[in-house]
Amino acid sequence: MTNFSDKFVAFVDILGFKSLVEQSERGTGMPLPELLGILELLGSGKERELFHEYGPTCCPMAPCIERNLDFRVTQISDCVIVSSEASPAGVINLISHCWGSVIKLMALGIMCRGYIKRGRVFHSDKQIIGSAYQDAYLAEGKVSAFKREADERGTPYVEIDAEVTRYVENQPDSCVKEMFDRMVARDGDAAVLFPFKRLQHSFVIGGFGQKFVPEEELKSNNQLRTNLLRYKEKVLLLVDSSDKRAEAKSRHYLEALNAQLDACDETDRMIRAFSSSTGNGIE
Repeated sequence: MTNFSDKFVAFVDILGFKSLVEQSERGTGMPLPELLGILELLGSGKERELFHEYGPTCCPMAPCIERNLDFRVTQISDCVIVSSEASPAGVINLISHCWGSVIKLMALGIMCRGYIKRGRVFHSDKQIIGSAYQDAYLAEGKVSAFKREADERGTPYVEIDAEVTRYVENQPDSCVKEMFDRMVARDGDAAVLFPFKRLQHSFVIGGFGQKFVPEEELKSNNQLRTNLLRYKEKVLLLVDSSDKRAEAKSRHYLEALNAQLDACDETDRMIRAFSSSTGNGIE
C-alpha cells in the first residue's frame, strides 16, 4: 500500500565531501573508485533483504512488527536516509546501522553529522517523502551537541531526537537500552552517536579459566594507541585548514581521540602496577 507510516528516520551527511570531490576531479585527491567506496559505507541497500532472511542483527530478541523491520536505505550523493518501523528492534537496528557507518568513516578520517527523528514518512526503494524526513534534514545542520561556543552550530555528530531517546528509555527490553547506551554520549539533554566509546582497551585481571598476561595486554593496548594515532593523522590530512569552520569541526574528533590516547596511557600504568603487585614486574 502507498501510504505514510509512523517510522524512525535518520538523515546522515558526510562533512567535507564537496572538497573531496573537487580534489578528485582535479586529480589531486582520492580517485573516483575510492570516493564511491566511501559512499558505500553509508549503506548497501540490501539491509532490508538481510533482515528479511536473518532477522534483526542488533538485539535480535527485541519486539518487532515485521521481520525485515520495514528497513529502507536511500543514499543520495554524500548523504543517506535510513528508516525503520516504530518498534524496539526497529529503532535499535537503525541506530546501530548509523553508528556503524559513522565508525567506519571515522577510521578514514571522515566526519559525519545527522539527525534521527520519529514521524510520518513514505519510504520506498525509489522515493521518500514525509515530515519525519524533512524534519531530520532540517535539524541536521543545527546540531549543537558538545558545542564550545554559545553560537556554535553544526557540530559533527548524529543527534538523536529527544522523543526517540525517551522511546528507548521507556522500553522494557534491557538489550535495547544497553546497546543504546553503548553507542551514544550525552550532552545535557542531547544524545548523539559517539564512535569514540568503542576505542577503549579493557582487560581481565584473572579468574576462573583466565590468565592475566601483562605483556599481551600491553601489546593490545599499544595496537589501539597506534590505531588512534592513525585516525588522527587521517582527520588532519582531510580537513581543509583554510576553512575555519571545517577546522573547528575537526577539533571535536581530534580532542575525543586525544582523550582515548590519554586513556591508553592510563591503561598502561594500570597493567604495569598490577603486574608489579603480583611480583611479575615487566619492563
